[in-house]
Amino acid sequence: MTISIKNNKFILTVLVLAIVLAGMTFGNIPGSATSTSVQVVDGTTYNFADYPALTHEQIAVFNYLDTLVSQPYGSWDGWYIYPEVVSLVHYQLAFMTYSIARMFEVTNGYRTGYYSDVAYDLIKKMNTTEEVYHNNSIESMEWLRPSIGYANWTEYYYPDPINHDADDVYTGGYREPANIMWTAHYALMELLHERSFNTGEFFDEYNWYMEDWNNSLTTDGLGNATEGGIWECGLIPCQPYEVWTQCNSIPILFTELYDNMFGSNYMPIWDYGLNFMNTVMQDQYGLFVDGYFVQEPMGYMDTHLSTQQPFPGNQLDAYIDDGRPYVSAYGVAWSMLFLEYTQENETIHDYPIFLDVYGKDISGDKMYIIDSYNNPSGFGTYDILANLYTVALALQRGDLTTRDRILNFLWSPYNKVWSPDGRAMHWDSLAVEPFLQSSLGYGYIWATVPVTVKDLAEPRPTEFWDYPYISEANDDVIWVYQAHWDPVSGGFILNIRVDETAELTFSNFASSPIAYSGGVMFGEFVAAEGNYKLTLEPGTYHLVIVEGGM
Repeated sequence: MTISIKNNKFILTVLVLAIVLAGMTFGNIPGSATSTSVQVVDGTTYNFADYPALTHEQIAVFNYLDTLVSQPYGSWDGWYIYPEVVSLVHYQLAFMTYSIARMFEVTNGYRTGYYSDVAYDLIKKMNTTEEVYHNNSIESMEWLRPSIGYANWTEYYYPDPINHDADDVYTGGYREPANIMWTAHYALMELLHERSFNTGEFFDEYNWYMEDWNNSLTTDGLGNATEGGIWECGLIPCQPYEVWTQCNSIPILFTELYDNMFGSNYMPIWDYGLNFMNTVMQDQYGLFVDGYFVQEPMGYMDTHLSTQQPFPGNQLDAYIDDGRPYVSAYGVAWSMLFLEYTQENETIHDYPIFLDVYGKDISGDKMYIIDSYNNPSGFGTYDILANLYTVALALQRGDLTTRDRILNFLWSPYNKVWSPDGRAMHWDSLAVEPFLQSSLGYGYIWATVPVTVKDLAEPRPTEFWDYPYISEANDDVIWVYQAHWDPVSGGFILNIRVDETAELTFSNFASSPIAYSGGVMFGEFVAAEGNYKLTLEPGTYHLVIVEGGM
């Protein structure tokens, strides 16, 4: 996945100076825990601390991200896009989706348009076309760029993209097989939408990708069964000539979730590729390398290396020029994060090695990740990405010490900026790296919410969709910290702050519900077309809502 980067030592210098000057004024970034309570209703004890919760700041950051996402699909105000990072924008959309999908799981009993509209808009922004949105489209920014050397290579064949004949395999263009760095993210975004909201809207599209990957990985593309698939490595290229572990980790997680949701058995199509990643695409430490050429790319020129680049073969590292493969911490952290569900033992084994090789200490409560141990002095876009992926990986590994130390390094230099109405918050990075601002937002969410990427590979149970939930609400005046139906105790846990009088609509209650606060009956529900409405005045509430009489 070729990306133009801004490799700037100034960024690292400013970050380090800022946290040194800050001294002890910054503690660990995650804010105080959401307040909870213990209540007894009809002899059943409900301890709110037993249920997952969002914090006020996590919700405020989501509201900030909403201001970016809810713009018209071809608009990018506040994203701070400049020519060097246009190819990163679709990653922003994808990883923002993966971040907030975990929020949806925390408050899974709160399913209004407040969440679903943002998830939907992210998918639609991801699929903006040049025909409709021109240079402001993801298609233009991610694929049709003169700077990446194949601007006119919009349709191609394998193995000969130029002088192809009937024996070559058509592998498509922007939305087709060999662009896994777009197709996989787009399909996973759609599948996570289905996991979260059960609409069926995107099934035909993501099902097509599943079938296409099956064909690409198990045949030669011409109908003949072939071990290793079209590209003979069991993986799919991000571009017509190179595969990466990180990009293939996305369709692998997709396949796990797809099989789990629909009872299919597609995962064996990745066996060859997983073995290839774990054996061939490895550096001297047994960690993933960054890129494997399946063929010589069109127009490839590399005359300055003393060691000739092999084709096929792992991409060589130009920093050292001694025949060792190219390495990148962002790719290793990303890969371990998304592959842990599939190969947990590999991630468990590699994680401490990764921290030892790529981690750099600043102080007892601050550290950062360098992107390449062969180029430890630079610090730019890739290094920032490495830290963003590592905080999510550390959370998933239960390593909150490393998570907090990186949070203190990367987030603490920036001021928190709250919107005038107190609904949204972001970290102001404009003086150092404007493009980082949205990443600091979604990165904070996925570094701190009590649901991991690995958790997303498991679907919600079938009966979940019959549980009571909040279907409508005055979303712009409430803060829902906990919203969860407990099927064992038969109670709905609602931890909410209300800024202005708000009405909440509950669906799937079989009979009129009863709310309790502190074990005492509270408020009155009004029946409305099979649903039940509850009006709350301004305040903070810990409510247990149970099924009532007919």
